[in-house]
Amino acid sequence: MKTNNIARRYALGFVKSIEDEKEYNTVQHELIEFQALMDENPDLESGMTTLLFSKKQKIEMLSTIHQKAKMTEKSFNFILAVIEANRLVFLPTIIEMMEDLWFEKNDIEKLKVFSVIPLNSSIEEKLRAKLEKSFGKKIVLEKEIDPSLIAGIKIQKGSVFYDFSIQGNLKKLKEALIEES
Repeated sequence: MKTNNIARRYALGFVKSIEDEKEYNTVQHELIEFQALMDENPDLESGMTTLLFSKKQKIEMLSTIHQKAKMTEKSFNFILAVIEANRLVFLPTIIEMMEDLWFEKNDIEKLKVFSVIPLNSSIEEKLRAKLEKSFGKKIVLEKEIDPSLIAGIKIQKGSVFYDFSIQGNLKKLKEALIEES
């Protein structure tokens, strides 16, 4: 739990410093790329997240990565602050939390849409527009293929599912028929 609290504080502080969606997308991508670099290089990750490298060595390493990757100053300064506080081990959790905090800050609702086949862009835009009207806020759709569906879609908001599939309609019909008998 302490890990989540620390990571959340860093993620929240960073998200609050981000001006707009373009900057958010840029810094999020840069943090993900930096973490991927560490994941691909266990020696680098070990040195950067433990006492194996001195703080000076960590900063020099970050500066080299910053120059080669052409990272923005905002991302560089954030990672630098995390390194200086010896909290780089929390970066994966910080990255995970950033999206939800960004959406919360900007009153964006993330919904997961399950369908048996990929939604074409026209249907996706119509669905997004209807959902934005229903929820009264901007909607971001996360799409997932669910081969168990016959036709239609399911929408997930947190732990709540809205079932607009044939299976769901048949289940509702069955329940209604059982109730009547």
